[in-house]
Amino acid sequence: MLHRGALGVLLTAVLGACAPTLQGPVTVPDVQVDVKPGPADHLRVVVMGDQGTGTEVQRRVATAMRAVCLRDGCDLGVALGDNFYPAGPKDVNSPLFQARFADAYGPLGVPFLVVPGNHDESWLVGGDGADARGADAEVAYSRVNPQWVMPARSYRAPVGALAEFFAVDTAPLAAYLPGLRPAERPGGAWDLAQRAWLSGAVRGSGARWRLVLGHHPLFSNGAHGNAGAYDRFPFAFQQGGAVRDLYASVCGAADLLLSGHVHALEVFAPQPECPGTWTAVSGAAGEVGGDPAGSRLATFAAFGQPGFLRLEITPAELVITAYTVAADGTVTAREAARIRKG
Repeated sequence: MLHRGALGVLLTAVLGACAPTLQGPVTVPDVQVDVKPGPADHLRVVVMGDQGTGTEVQRRVATAMRAVCLRDGCDLGVALGDNFYPAGPKDVNSPLFQARFADAYGPLGVPFLVVPGNHDESWLVGGDGADARGADAEVAYSRVNPQWVMPARSYRAPVGALAEFFAVDTAPLAAYLPGLRPAERPGGAWDLAQRAWLSGAVRGSGARWRLVLGHHPLFSNGAHGNAGAYDRFPFAFQQGGAVRDLYASVCGAADLLLSGHVHALEVFAPQPECPGTWTAVSGAAGEVGGDPAGSRLATFAAFGQPGFLRLEITPAELVITAYTVAADGTVTAREAARIRKG
């Protein structure tokens, strides 16, 4: 996270140089990638976020994930951003891809649907979210390693008729510094195009379950807070109002929003601000955050403990299980939610 003192200095230096300009119309292409793991009526998904620290915590959680998947089965993985700390590589040939992903999660033997986070899109300070070239390098890596599924910064991945995943890039929508690409800033042409694409894709989906993947959360009791009021930052472009609006475009149409950014595990039933849609945070796979700062009622929350989520999806229900990992490697599983469809 960028501290406010450093933020003020950097903003003074770059705000004038980054005055918004548009460079013609912007579109977000409808990129689709098919993943066909597991039987058609049962999908098991391991969900991690903020994992790319290269620390003992990342290794410990990765080991726990392998053990759980070996015992209970996993067909698909999801990586919710901040795949690299303190900053994402700008070159597809960076050894970080091997060290922080392939070595750690290759043994799981399942494809991972990947979205970028603010650390992946760092510019001047790790985590500022202002340089999407980091996301471009991660898209390029998907052509090198088929286990890393990220054909574009926004894309959809249907798994038969059972489930469809919709991946979005939220980093430019809550960057700590004005982005290098003006059209991608909150309210810009790219922001509006991604929002229109997401709404149309989710609402037009015929899948039984529709899940949205993005790095920044809509709701959280963690230190970052809720979209639209992130970190109590002074500038509107930093507060995540555009993230809130992006998710709001599919409230009631998406069944579940999955995000990271907050280094905790949280699950929320549908809220008045987003009726009909569950939300979950899985951002504890590489770094542990502090105590909760908010008081929104959650069906499950674990702060101060590394871990991950796992989904069991059938036509009738979607079960979310939270796994926390102790310092000695002991894994504790707790059911976090059971969402049923009639």
